[in-house]
Amino acid sequence: MIAEDLRKLLKAEPFEPLCIGLSDGRAVHVFHPDQVVVSQRHVYVGLARIARSAPLATPRRPGAIAKDWLWVNILHVATVEQLNGGRVRGQRSVRARRGRHNRRL
Repeated sequence: MIAEDLRKLLKAEPFEPLCIGLSDGRAVHVFHPDQVVVSQRHVYVGLARIARSAPLATPRRPGAIAKDWLWVNILHVATVEQLNGGRVRGQRSVRARRGRHNRRL
C-alpha cells in the first residue's frame, strides 16, 4: 500500500471505518480518521488502549484523546478492508523487518 492510497481512504466522504491488517498478523480498527496520521514512510495510529484480549482500535468518539499509539512502517501495511467486510485493497507481499521499539514494526 502506498501512503497516498491510505490517505485517500482516510479522507473519503463519508468515512467508512477501516481495518488495517499488518504483516505480523495484527489488525487495527480505525473508527475515525482523525486518529491516524500518514507520512511517506510511516502510519501513526492513536489507540483507545492496548490489551491482549482486545483488538487494536482507535477511540470510537471523534473528539476522544488516544491513550496510546502505534507506529508502523508503511511497508508493514498488508491489507486495508472496510470493517463491514468489504475489501478496499488487496493483499500484497511485504518485507518483514523488526524495529527496536516495542510498539514499532
